[in-house]
Amino acid sequence: MEIEFKLSCTPETANVLTRQLSRLTGSSPQKLKLQNTYYDTPQQGLRAAGIALRIRQLDRQRLQTVKCAGQVSGGLSSRPEWETPYSGRFDFTPISDEATRTVLETLARLPGYQAMLDTNFSRHVWHWRPEAETHVEIVLDRGQILAGGRQEAICELELELIAGKPERLLDLVAHLGSLAPVFPAPLSKATRGSLLLTGSNKPMLAKPAAAEDAATAFQVLAQTCLDQISLNLPANCARFTAENVHQVRVNLRRLRALLELFQPLLRKHWCLDEIKTGAREHMQALASARSLQVLLDDIVRPVTDELSASTKRKLEQRIGAMVEISFGAAREHLLSHEFANWLLHTSLALHARPTRAQALQNSWPKSGSHLLTPHIKAYAKQLKKTKLTPESLHAIRKAGKHLRYQLDATALTKTRHGKQVARRLAQLQECLGQFNDLYSAADTLNRQPRSYAATIAAIGASHVARHAALLAEIPEHMTSLRHDLRTLLAQLKE
Repeated sequence: MEIEFKLSCTPETANVLTRQLSRLTGSSPQKLKLQNTYYDTPQQGLRAAGIALRIRQLDRQRLQTVKCAGQVSGGLSSRPEWETPYSGRFDFTPISDEATRTVLETLARLPGYQAMLDTNFSRHVWHWRPEAETHVEIVLDRGQILAGGRQEAICELELELIAGKPERLLDLVAHLGSLAPVFPAPLSKATRGSLLLTGSNKPMLAKPAAAEDAATAFQVLAQTCLDQISLNLPANCARFTAENVHQVRVNLRRLRALLELFQPLLRKHWCLDEIKTGAREHMQALASARSLQVLLDDIVRPVTDELSASTKRKLEQRIGAMVEISFGAAREHLLSHEFANWLLHTSLALHARPTRAQALQNSWPKSGSHLLTPHIKAYAKQLKKTKLTPESLHAIRKAGKHLRYQLDATALTKTRHGKQVARRLAQLQECLGQFNDLYSAADTLNRQPRSYAATIAAIGASHVARHAALLAEIPEHMTSLRHDLRTLLAQLKE
């Protein structure tokens, strides 16, 4: 069983870590050149089964390696692995797991394997032995993944626990995070290559297993948020776009909603406040990039008839330049040591018993209903007091986002009344989101130079009808949602 922690970094960080790791271990690294070819069926049957089959060329030696998906949590993975010499034909007899061996042998007969992708990289290897019972192998890989005529850079660290307790491996990860910005890397090279082969830029994590108790539910749900953040970082995403920024913000907000939901079950001295504060601050650092992109795509560009082509082009160029600046700032923030430290230490904190013993005694998802009830009541009370002003609607919109994520975390959305509340909440949130986009756009446009005044006035006039329609529609959704919330609360009392 292989236990390792995988981290990604930039080439600049890799140079820094090369020097630091030699100091830490007291030795220069062993340097290797590795050429690997991954095999699968034409329909990627092994990938679907969670199996990777690889032939590695190491100097004059060729090795056959079989890996299974196992468990991956925030860069920390525990998975079965079998490595044997390769003589020119696949040999699956050494595979000790009968189910894995059966899949490999069956697919080898029909339809058979073919080379699907290659990974070629240089590897630096260090060995960390802080005490007699602990041994961690540290490797730094730099090179390329080649698949389907495409290529993607490799720049990552793998820390494998050879001997000792997993806690010491996590201690080393935390130490490396203090030296330079490194990021949890949830995807293996083989998975990244498979995505490259299909041309997909939307990697999907395996669906987490159902939790039996509240403690497990919190760890699984929170780690899923962190993994989704990691997948969308510029250090892990070859084609970093505005959508990646949006997904990072979504999962930061989803994590905050989970922390609020599970707060009664979290240990008193766990780092809750630090994680919540960091999530909020990092969301704010990315807000401008998202709002300006929405302004350009949803407010300015749709207006055509009211503006001359030259006038519209000039404004689009100005807003586009603002988008580029804010997007660059967002990318820089997501590569910063500050953000990397927060993400890494939040992930490590989930491995450090975040919940009280009581959480292990509470069955999930039944305990989810008890945790959620006060949040439903608080939202219903706030909804009743909400006025049709931009500030009040913005506040209920933010509260509604948290409640939607909290509903998703429990099984209430599988009940009839819970499903109805989720549907009605989504309808209201859609209207509130459009209203907030218009309000934010007006604030940004009104700060532009006077030379754009006529153009901005024309844009505003083109959205007047939409603004009025939203203001008429929002109260209807609010009234219906209040009724559905009362019904759901009555169900929860039974």
